[in-house]
Amino acid sequence: MKGIQPVRLVLLDRVLEDAWITFEEGVIQAFGQGERPAAVAWQDGKRLYVSPGLIDLHVHGGNGADALDGTSEALPRISDYHLAHGTTSLCPTLATTTYDRISNSLDAWESARTRSRGRLLPLHLEGPHFARTKAGAHDPDLLHAATDEEIGWLVERASGISQMTVAPEMPNALELIERGSKAGIVMSAGHTEAREEHMRPALEAGLHKVTHLYNAMTFAEKRGLFRLAGLAEYALMEDRLSCEIIADGIHVEPVLLKLAYQRKGAGRLALISDALAGTGLPIGSEFALGTLRAKVGERYCLLANGSALAGSATRMMDQVRIMTESAGAPIHEAIRMATHTPAKLLGRDNHIGAIASGQAADLVRFDANFQVHDVWVGGERREPLPQAAGGQ
Repeated sequence: MKGIQPVRLVLLDRVLEDAWITFEEGVIQAFGQGERPAAVAWQDGKRLYVSPGLIDLHVHGGNGADALDGTSEALPRISDYHLAHGTTSLCPTLATTTYDRISNSLDAWESARTRSRGRLLPLHLEGPHFARTKAGAHDPDLLHAATDEEIGWLVERASGISQMTVAPEMPNALELIERGSKAGIVMSAGHTEAREEHMRPALEAGLHKVTHLYNAMTFAEKRGLFRLAGLAEYALMEDRLSCEIIADGIHVEPVLLKLAYQRKGAGRLALISDALAGTGLPIGSEFALGTLRAKVGERYCLLANGSALAGSATRMMDQVRIMTESAGAPIHEAIRMATHTPAKLLGRDNHIGAIASGQAADLVRFDANFQVHDVWVGGERREPLPQAAGGQ
């Protein structure tokens, strides 16, 4: 049996000081304070934090690779990059593309998931059934309403799809949401003109998540004499909805981060990196984002022509740090938003996302500056691999 002590153990509801944790055969056996079990191969935890491994619901790439590359090499490269920064499980996310390319990416995921050093969870499809007016950094020429044939295709391949982001107001969207949800896909609203009148039937159809809160959605606006809520306000107030949020300090400013955290709480707000292939590359580097070209800024990415903000150039541990600094979240709640909450959204909280006996021994050890020192997946320590020169 292996163990780590002494550590500051990050639980769902508190930080357990001067603690220890043991694991064997890939799962956590026990944890506590005070007297430690015998016959354990202890590693010196140096009184640093130990938390569950971080879980990223929405990540396109990193270290020059993109989930849309469609190769079995790209996904392990992405996983290795984020693993070195504390993310032990991630959902490779596809920007808007064609169904042929989605099919190729599903094949690549199937090939790569047993070879990856981190956990490659099923794919997140971000598109192509969006509102053209909310395309953002997605190719507007590929956006369209879902056809019955496409919905059937998705349902048949649901085992490889964890989530799908759609615009609920699009034609046939409710059919897509209902059938996708019944097939086990987490259906999420995003890149949308939806308001309350669209969201209520979508919720009844099975939608229960909102993609990157505040970004690519509607806000309160005046219609005639009256001001009506948009999706951002509705999502904050509707308790049946969970939200993912990019806490990089760029996509969402601190006051809005704090509002989301105070209203949704750590149990219904999931941090995401929304990291693109340029994450980890030098500022100014150009890379592919689906059919478009993008480039790296400082903590963010944008289209190469500068016309739109794209995804983030940060990692999940960066999001955790920013939630403590900008939103005032205590460290155990910031970690919960990056572990247990995403695991619960995916229906995997019985296996990953918490410090508990019987949970997978996916762990990250980090210091008070949120620098990652060690990562374990299934109880095995993962050594960092070389990454792109000049990266962030």
